[in-house]
Amino acid sequence: MMVPDPMQAFFEGIPGLEYAARVRRGMQILATVPRPPVGRTPHVVIHAQDKLSVRYYAPRGEARGTPVVLVPSLINRAWILDLEPGRSLVEALAGMGHPTYLVDWGEPGPEDAEEDVGYVLLELLHRSIDRVCRHARSADAFLFGYCLGGTLSAMYAALRPARVAGLVALTAPVSFSNGGRFREFVAPGVFDVDRAVSADGLVPVEVMKPAFQMLDPMGNWTKYLAIEAAAANPQQLTRVLARERWIEENVPMSGAFAREFIRNAYQEDRLLAGTWIVRGERVDLGAIHVPVHVVACRRDFITPVAAALPLAAATGGAATTTVLDTGHIGVVVGGEGPRTFYPLLDRWFREVRP
Repeated sequence: MMVPDPMQAFFEGIPGLEYAARVRRGMQILATVPRPPVGRTPHVVIHAQDKLSVRYYAPRGEARGTPVVLVPSLINRAWILDLEPGRSLVEALAGMGHPTYLVDWGEPGPEDAEEDVGYVLLELLHRSIDRVCRHARSADAFLFGYCLGGTLSAMYAALRPARVAGLVALTAPVSFSNGGRFREFVAPGVFDVDRAVSADGLVPVEVMKPAFQMLDPMGNWTKYLAIEAAAANPQQLTRVLARERWIEENVPMSGAFAREFIRNAYQEDRLLAGTWIVRGERVDLGAIHVPVHVVACRRDFITPVAAALPLAAATGGAATTTVLDTGHIGVVVGGEGPRTFYPLLDRWFREVRP
């Protein structure tokens, strides 16, 4: 039960001050209401390496043959894809009959500081996909990559295509010169990645937070207003606070990965140019010959449409694109998820493998 705000009545009816009172009320709710549980879809862990784990969500009903591997971003918690019942991608795909696997990168510590892009792709992700295929008794798997996880999935498909049946890249940046506000934050001459790495070899959360706040400068105010508006509806308030928990719980990044990725991607834009070398191997997106579906969002200020769509033209096989009228987070946990995006994924997987 919420404690009444004694200042609320004073502010009501006064233009400007009433708005400030709503923001204040939202701040109070955020500070006092416990965060809801997340990641509740039943699963088992079928693989673990370093801090990474792979979760398996058994399909319900008539099971499909080809497993789906979900690859989220490294710098956010994996449970954005299992936020709450009814707004969970893993729950939806398993419910549609797809053997579903979620890569949880975990939280790196100082002992992981030297894990570079090559280690992430050719050790962690490669072994995860191999383990999934053996667990599912399948020759290959669909890769679904979200945000930075989509970029890494595309790079993996170019370097190690044998186990990849198809690729879906959701809001995944590949044209980094079109990277929008985040690119402005880490642009050459603006951001020195070496200075961002702390003494323990990690880029701490405190360094990354200003970049995310700059992506949506008014985000804090609109966030508090949304929380205040949802307070009268317990289900809606739980949903808003679950998203807020995900935003709050960022994870650090290994210094080796940050140096390599930020320089090669956002500062030198090497991926589309085909000049990114990973452990002696050139990443050639044209080497991707499996079906590819690229999904971008019109209201995405993290990965603008112009940063995501060029992946389709860069691959060497059949590629399709979809642009949805939603945002970077709303596409998976907002109303657009169960209404439009989850069915879209199901149809695409079934068309590629009838």
